[in-house]
Amino acid sequence: MNATQAITGDGEIVIRTHASGGATPEAVIEITDSGSGISPEHLPRIFDPGFTTKGVGVGTGLGLSICYRIVHDHHGRIEVDSARGRGSTFRVVVPTVVMASHFA
Repeated sequence: MNATQAITGDGEIVIRTHASGGATPEAVIEITDSGSGISPEHLPRIFDPGFTTKGVGVGTGLGLSICYRIVHDHHGRIEVDSARGRGSTFRVVVPTVVMASHFA
């Protein structure tokens, strides 16, 4: 929804998935949009509950904070690359194997 709302006029949303190798295999989901991008001063707050730059009645500011919590609870992380006027990429990275030590 955020990607769609960030695009005015024609635009593009691309979703990519892949697996990363290494000592801890991970599943990676990337959502890239050609929207307006996120202002650098807003980036540190985008996962804060209630934070929104949208007008009244457009958003509650809870979507990204809920996503962050779900991913974190699954021992993953969300990475963001964004540039004003060039769009954003959100990368969800979760382990494909959860070790028993995560539950200790």
